[in-house]
Amino acid sequence: MTPSAYWDKTRRLTLALLGLWFVVTFVAVFFARQLDRVNLFGWPLSFYMAAQGIMLVYLAIVVVYTIWMRRAERRLHLHSEQMHGD
Repeated sequence: MTPSAYWDKTRRLTLALLGLWFVVTFVAVFFARQLDRVNLFGWPLSFYMAAQGIMLVYLAIVVVYTIWMRRAERRLHLHSEQMHGD
């Protein structure tokens, strides 16, 4: 992977994950009143989403980013070693 391809893919991943973060954070909160009609374990669904569900999505975002970046950096490092003959 070339450095420019690495940065292009990193930017796209970052934008996609930020888009997911935005949707989960603001869209779910915007529609929270409509979600109060549904109960989950005795609590309104909006409360459950705020207290548990959204945090799990944030954790998933961090895990996906970490795994992807480790793989991409490994590929970039291998490419640079092949280019420089190290």
